[in-house]
Amino acid sequence: MARFSVAEAATAGFGVIGRKPLAVLAWGLVILVATAAPMYLLLWTMRPDFAMLMQIGQQPGPANDPEMVERLLRMQSGMMLFQLVFWLWATGVKAVICSAVFRAVLEPQESRFAYLRLGAREGWLTLLFLVEYVLAYIACFILALFGVVVVAVVAMGAGEQSKVAAVATAVAIGLAALALFLWLALKLSMAAPMTFVDRQFRLFESWTFTKGRLGKLLGVTVLLVIILIGIEILFGALMLVGVFALGGAMSWLFEPGAVQALLREPPMEIVRKLGPAISVAGVLLVVFSTVITTVFCAPWAASYRALLNEDPARA
Repeated sequence: MARFSVAEAATAGFGVIGRKPLAVLAWGLVILVATAAPMYLLLWTMRPDFAMLMQIGQQPGPANDPEMVERLLRMQSGMMLFQLVFWLWATGVKAVICSAVFRAVLEPQESRFAYLRLGAREGWLTLLFLVEYVLAYIACFILALFGVVVVAVVAMGAGEQSKVAAVATAVAIGLAALALFLWLALKLSMAAPMTFVDRQFRLFESWTFTKGRLGKLLGVTVLLVIILIGIEILFGALMLVGVFALGGAMSWLFEPGAVQALLREPPMEIVRKLGPAISVAGVLLVVFSTVITTVFCAPWAASYRALLNEDPARA
């Protein structure tokens, strides 16, 4: 019987980065293109509306101009539709990258095309992520509503100590909700690797698979959170270094009236003038997103493999 190693599972992402750096680079390029293309399309198609927004307040005119109100409402509707489509698109991209990471861990021999595929696995993972998002949203809404009701009841019946009692109750409910979400997340943590391996939608099957194994998965989670915090601190420092390095090239922004003048420019001209800052920030964010995705996704695939090898009869 193989022994489950919390450290090996939690650091599996670094193993993927070390073994297949070019594949990880390819994932970063996919994330860059998949993120930049929709944003560029948005700027291009809605550039007249963005220009109008930037000019509001710069030109005198009635605040209730019917034409302006109509354009604002149309722009708001377009943005809401774009947000929905972009959310679905981003979820699909996440599923593709997550599948590539899982493949690198579970099927290292399938290395062609940097482990990237578009198939049933990616489709089922996309559906799984969407269902998890919706369920998490519903759970958050129910818990928040429950918390508000309980805190209100406590505040009304606590007399002079109402504020203290309400705050204490809110903190207690918050901690209980956090513990509940952590428990649920661990119970369903194997859903993604199980969906990938079985090539079918798997969610509550993870509930049975993780029975009696939450302690090990909790250890992986704690160590992974510490690692992710360290990565965020490192990239935050790199971002500050990049900002200071651009201090001379972007110093014109600190001149009087420079920001106001920039906002009056067309959107694409703003992008051109802020090109150096956008480039540095974009590269760092893409590298950060790719590293975070790899470091976060790989441990669950490694944990599933280790738990399966530990006791194949429970698969």
